[in-house]
Amino acid sequence: MEFSKRDMKMLQGVAILFMLSLHLFARKDINGLYETYPMINDIPLIYYIGLFGDACVPIYLFVSGYGLSISLAKGNVLNKNIKRILKLLINFWIILFLFMGIGFLIGKMEAFPGGISQFLLNFSLLSNSYNGAWWYLQTYVLLVIMAAPLIKLVKRNNTIIVLMVSGFIYLITYIQRIKFVIEFDSTILTMLNNATVLLGTSQLAFIIGIIFAKEQIYSKLNNTFNDIKFKNTLCVLGVIILVIFHGIFETMFVAPFTAILFICIFCLMDKKESVQKGFAFFGRHSLNIWLTHMFFYISFFKVAIFAPYYPILIFSWLVLLCLVTSFVINSINNPLARVIDKQFMKLPLNHNYRRRKVS
Repeated sequence: MEFSKRDMKMLQGVAILFMLSLHLFARKDINGLYETYPMINDIPLIYYIGLFGDACVPIYLFVSGYGLSISLAKGNVLNKNIKRILKLLINFWIILFLFMGIGFLIGKMEAFPGGISQFLLNFSLLSNSYNGAWWYLQTYVLLVIMAAPLIKLVKRNNTIIVLMVSGFIYLITYIQRIKFVIEFDSTILTMLNNATVLLGTSQLAFIIGIIFAKEQIYSKLNNTFNDIKFKNTLCVLGVIILVIFHGIFETMFVAPFTAILFICIFCLMDKKESVQKGFAFFGRHSLNIWLTHMFFYISFFKVAIFAPYYPILIFSWLVLLCLVTSFVINSINNPLARVIDKQFMKLPLNHNYRRRKVS
């Protein structure tokens, strides 16, 4: 039994909730923003919960690698990737112009500094100066472009060797990302370095997603552990152990590994239909929440977001604002997405592929 589409959507829902928790609460200098009780060794417990949220990006990467491995195996790689990227960019541009409009109306255009040059860099994904969370867009587009050859590479080579090479790339790019071993005076070289290290530190979880699809690893795990007694209790205990582990080793380096283990544990758990629908709901809105949440708690409405004072209320308040905004964005984006889908259905390559399948 492999991952289903709903599993993937639920994982995206969990990932976006992790991201909000990470960005809101993974800080030790609280400065009176919110209630810090209970404390563990003079550190708020909510810090450790937020810290575990850095599994969010590796979860997205795993889902992308796994999903693309399944999707691109069905043909029409070029058309699918162009459509995927185009729909992502349109969604992003809607958010960009929407929040620039909000910034203008409320008198906070300082959130968009740098004039026309910075606007063009952000518009084309070459910079994320307007919103720190936007860095992943460039990396995701590069991974989509590289997906087909990467999938072939993984499928045609020994899995252990692929993992070793991917892990080595992750290690050296992580060191460069954190330690700045090589520094550049040129703006262009600095941008290329940033793109490279972000891609290098992202590819490991993406590759592992492809490997899971290739080796059908989850099916094997599910067959082994699905019928054990007290499965859900053991899974909850497993997540708690992961949180404690990451609390001891606070480095971001472990995020891909805690993320993969969490994915396996989460998907093995038996979940009520209502719980599945809830996580899938957040998964459907995860892209919009990802691209907008920093505007609320950093750029525009920091005081209002943290006004409820208690972490659960702050978290819920930010989620609510992001969801309302997401519905507005989707009301603009969904009709455009349907037009794109219809246009791509008319392309000869799609038509010929469907005809070959039928015949």
